[in-house]
Amino acid sequence: MNPPPAPTAVPGLAVIVGVGPGFGFAMARRLAREGFRLVLVCRNARGLSDLVDELARLAPSVTAIGCDATGEAQVDDLFRRINREVGPPDLVIYSLQDFGPGKVVDVTAAAFESCWRHNCLGAFFVSRAAARAMVARQQGSIILIGSTSSIIGREGHLNLAVGKFGQRALAQVLARELWPEGIHVAHVMIDADIHEGISQPHPQAHADDIAHSILGLHQQPRTAWTSEMDLRPSDERFWEHC
Repeated sequence: MNPPPAPTAVPGLAVIVGVGPGFGFAMARRLAREGFRLVLVCRNARGLSDLVDELARLAPSVTAIGCDATGEAQVDDLFRRINREVGPPDLVIYSLQDFGPGKVVDVTAAAFESCWRHNCLGAFFVSRAAARAMVARQQGSIILIGSTSSIIGREGHLNLAVGKFGQRALAQVLARELWPEGIHVAHVMIDADIHEGISQPHPQAHADDIAHSILGLHQQPRTAWTSEMDLRPSDERFWEHC
């Protein structure tokens, strides 16, 4: 007699911090189609009302919450609210990015600090809060979204590179500390522009395809986890994107 089939795993709760047109919307749609419950986070939650209405037809539940991810108290309050009202997160994706181009001699301290806060400090606040919510259950995934500037300091990209380098370092430390606790931390470097419906003369990565790859990270078995992944179109020149 054959044993009964194993129960189908429930996808769980996904939190996306930094939801905007392009990648953020595509990631939310992909997770909704997979059956995740969703918490979508950005500064202005009302701006996500149309997306929430769309995804409500697909996902078991969708909640949009306003939060400034660069504020420690706001992030801690966010995750306390999520745990209280929705439950502990299974997947947390940090996708904030801020960039003000300029050469070093022209960059202002305010612009430098703003980019660092969005690209690095916010990632720390969110990752720490997510880890605290996950560690008791010994499971979950934290995915930090980087860019070409996570690994290459290009001319005119100081404000982006410093924060993204720091985010990558954060991901490496988190992976070493949290993997033994059952929490999968991964850093994803997107070495390309993301296609947002506007034709460009240079290669572009499609947001739906990026979302597909990131979902695959979350679904990896524990004996074969990825700590860092870089994504680009097949016709993009490696690490030369600008």
